[in-house]
Amino acid sequence: MIEGLVEWGAAEAAELLGVPDVQAHKYSRGVLGLKTGSAAFPGAAVLGAEAAWRTGAGLVRFVPQFGDAAPLHGLPSAAAAVLATRPETVFSRDFDEDRARCDAWVLGSGTDPSTRDEAETAALTKLLADWAVIVADAGALDLLGSTPLHAPLIATPHLGEFRELWQAAELGELHDKTEDERHQAAVTLARHLQITVLLKGSRTIVAAPDGFALVCGPATPWLATAGTGDVLAGALGALVAARGAEVSADVHMLAKLGATAAVLHDHAARIASHDTEASGAGHPVTALDVARTLGTAFEQIRG
Repeated sequence: MIEGLVEWGAAEAAELLGVPDVQAHKYSRGVLGLKTGSAAFPGAAVLGAEAAWRTGAGLVRFVPQFGDAAPLHGLPSAAAAVLATRPETVFSRDFDEDRARCDAWVLGSGTDPSTRDEAETAALTKLLADWAVIVADAGALDLLGSTPLHAPLIATPHLGEFRELWQAAELGELHDKTEDERHQAAVTLARHLQITVLLKGSRTIVAAPDGFALVCGPATPWLATAGTGDVLAGALGALVAARGAEVSADVHMLAKLGATAAVLHDHAARIASHDTEASGAGHPVTALDVARTLGTAFEQIRG
């Protein structure tokens, strides 16, 4: 094992997959806000919402992008697509009111910063400066490093996005060919940006701002398909929303929840694909297959 890199598996994840007690209600189980999906990628919003509900969110609130284009090719809007698949979701355009009601937010899945308008950028900037914990994915990653942060934030880049963040931070030459190099790079970027970094891959590395780092996997290779990152972001958002106070009190809690979400995500994919040993056995799966299996994976890991 690489020095300083702690293995995180099902046994560790089980401790953070909480179950409701008899006093629980939807607000005590965590309220998650989503600003995800777009006219071009409405499915990302569906996948994130599905994953959040399946991972145990008490309430999911969806706030569409400001200034988004009209849907193309006869597609529904992101909000309409979420409503059609997860009618439990609460929808609103009263952004300021929703900011005060959410324990955590998932931002950026299925969005493109090159088409983001000023109103949406202002809304995201407000969230980054607010008290709620943030999961920053895909189209929100470009704001990191240029926007002041108040609450803890975890970024979920794949390697290509990580390279873009590294370049934007002007940290010099990036070495990322080996697990040790990726570990060191994740720690360096997390320290530089003072955020938690979840670097996705077969072996997912999660680094906290103080250098604490976890690794999980290898994951089933069937996870290497479009949309699974949106599922991971939604699952992580649900876990974070349920433990917002702990995240604020413990500098390592966000990294632990990130690794727990990655373990849960992989376990769901193994179940869905029948690849229990992550060897490539079984059959292909879609991201929605993975999202819909999160509840079973949750139960098995807890059990």
